[in-house]
Amino acid sequence: MSKTMRGLVALGALAIALPVAAQSPARQTGDAAVTEMQRQQANPGIPAVPSQNREGAMADARDADWVGTRQWLTQARDAVNQGNFGSANELLERAATRMLSRSVLSSMAADPMHDARLQQITLAREAVLRRDRSEAMRQIDLALVPG
Repeated sequence: MSKTMRGLVALGALAIALPVAAQSPARQTGDAAVTEMQRQQANPGIPAVPSQNREGAMADARDADWVGTRQWLTQARDAVNQGNFGSANELLERAATRMLSRSVLSSMAADPMHDARLQQITLAREAVLRRDRSEAMRQIDLALVPG
């Protein structure tokens, strides 16, 4: 290998390694499912998420029958109130998925959904990931307001 090629390879490796080394480690306190989500955001290559899988299985068991967006939001609010952020996140994800699973004309299939409730659910999930109980409750309450 020529010196130029070695230099380019070294430069490429350095360009990849520096941003990875500069990342700060995720906080390792609190709910295991939320900690896994934070770790996964910092390093998306981690395939194992046992606590998130556990939260999903518990939500499946609790919701054997079909549950709508409003029921999931109410359950998420209860989970936030109890400080169970992992379960709250799972329920908020289900509420958002229910909203996004809508039938539209094929000509509108590529258009993203713009809905205030969906935005509030997203903001509630972000608050849950920050463990900001009051903001999560406020956003869920806004999403539950009829209209």
